[in-house]
Amino acid sequence: MIKAEHIAPNIWKIIAPETLQADDFLDLAPMVDSLMKHKGSIRLLIDASKLNGWASANAVEKHIMFVKAHQHQVERVAVIARHDWQHWFVSAIRVFLHPEVKVFDKAHEVESLGWLST
Repeated sequence: MIKAEHIAPNIWKIIAPETLQADDFLDLAPMVDSLMKHKGSIRLLIDASKLNGWASANAVEKHIMFVKAHQHQVERVAVIARHDWQHWFVSAIRVFLHPEVKVFDKAHEVESLGWLST
């Protein structure tokens, strides 16, 4: 299950589980929709340091649909990555995303918060 926590006025931390399930995005969408309705645009710190992948093609599809539906109200995304494939994945999809996206290693989480705050 994806977890979320408020860490600054317009910054939310999203913590990905080891394996993303399709239903994870059904649970996350109402919370993010509510945030965007009340806050307008937001910034995200996505901790994907425990993420190993998606449970199915359906989970990948739901993830893509979630990002597509919500990206225009996100200003910046800092991704905490552990695996090389995560760095590659973010680099590959960055050109299709509205928000500015930057990848950080787990050891640089404090730096990622500084970047999100500027």
